[in-house]
Amino acid sequence: MVPTTLLGLVLFVALLTPGFAYSARRERSGPERQFSALRETVAMVAVSVVCDLVVLSLALAVWTISPRRTVDLTALLGKPGDYAVKHHVALWIWSVGLVAAATLLAVLVAGPAFDRLSRRNEAPFLSAWGRLFTAHPDCRVHVGCHLSDGTYVAGWLLTYSRAAADVADRELTISGPVQYRAAGQETTTELPNVGAMAVSARQLTLLQVSYVRTAQPSTQSDVREIRT
Repeated sequence: MVPTTLLGLVLFVALLTPGFAYSARRERSGPERQFSALRETVAMVAVSVVCDLVVLSLALAVWTISPRRTVDLTALLGKPGDYAVKHHVALWIWSVGLVAAATLLAVLVAGPAFDRLSRRNEAPFLSAWGRLFTAHPDCRVHVGCHLSDGTYVAGWLLTYSRAAADVADRELTISGPVQYRAAGQETTTELPNVGAMAVSARQLTLLQVSYVRTAQPSTQSDVREIRT
């Protein structure tokens, strides 16, 4: 139902702000997921409703315990117009505070504390590219890139394209020490004075991914290979 008044529009936007913050935080915390528009909309609305209800329930408890210092629910529900006119500043402050608290709660839910559980549920919706780099979130990722011209470069994963579609028009970046081997050569050397390097997926023929636990930097726990 589309709001037809300015007040209705403001309330509509305010109530959905937590869901929007949740979606924005999720987009920045990992690879893009391939969800339908309906699923994305339902998830945003559901998160907004849950966060709004949690924060509002806590606020109602506080208002009931101390009505004189906060909001008098009896007066507000009995004569909302008169109470709003007399206490418009307090109501405005509380409204902004409640929206901010609900938005903060949504951001926390989308953060690292709940990241592992949500990633497990969303794994089937990730691209093969995204799964490679997020399979072991507690490990550092080391990549070895075999390029179409026979060149080989390797280093620690720095960033990667988070696009959901498995397409060639994307890149990953690796940080030093960067290992390099020219086409036709057998010796791999470390490139001096190179802090990072970008690699186009279009030039990859083989991508080797190693997961190294941070507590034991010299231990390689897993290696996976894909062909692009």
